[in-house]
Amino acid sequence: MVEFEILERKEDAVKFILRGVDTAFANALRRSILAEVPTFAVDEVEFFENDSALFDEIIAHRLAMIPLTTPSERFSLDSLDLEDYTVTLSLEAEGPGMVYSGDLKSDDEGVKSANPNIPIVKLAEGQRVMLNAYAKLGRGKDHAKWQPGFAYYKYLTKIHVDKSLPGWEELKELAERRGLPTEETEGELIITTTKAFYLPRKFEPHWGREIREEIIPNAFVFTVESNGELPVEEMVATALKILMRKSDRFINELHKLAD
Repeated sequence: MVEFEILERKEDAVKFILRGVDTAFANALRRSILAEVPTFAVDEVEFFENDSALFDEIIAHRLAMIPLTTPSERFSLDSLDLEDYTVTLSLEAEGPGMVYSGDLKSDDEGVKSANPNIPIVKLAEGQRVMLNAYAKLGRGKDHAKWQPGFAYYKYLTKIHVDKSLPGWEELKELAERRGLPTEETEGELIITTTKAFYLPRKFEPHWGREIREEIIPNAFVFTVESNGELPVEEMVATALKILMRKSDRFINELHKLAD
């Protein structure tokens, strides 16, 4: 049975333990979050004026990499086919001063810069920029600008430390300072590595003897971080729905072949 255990929740990140799946599924979920979850991003830019020190192409690239909020309640983000919907973000600025992502004016209040403080270009006295940027739904597998954030995982492991090892108490203190769960038996200290744990150099010669690592079968520690386009829960939920729909489509195609 598949189980989730939330370890840490922040405004733009979540860490959880995923149990009951194999490595193939864990990696499929990671790739689905990164490559399949749609978001809005600038895809085309129309320049009317640009007196800045940056070429049009450089400004266009910067605009494309600005995370844009994506109202999931209005779009079928878990669909395998994307909706053809374009949002126009206009910009008109004159120097001197820095132009920020918050200066972009969207014709759709639901699609706007997720962070208003991203620098776009610095204008000197008398310099002007005027443009329209057109944002569309897309997926990270087509370009990194549509990637909703980051997702990575590690195996859930336990480090067993024999209490015959001089200084084992130091390892316990290090683990507790890192916020790692620890438990003790009569002869062992057991550290559950819900996050990275590095041994001090002086303990390295004891690796594989007094100190050994146990990999917990079918258990992974996931970390998912959002760029701001979508909440992290929405990223994970959408990725899972997309995996389900792809599986259903594959099964249907198999049935057609059988018929």
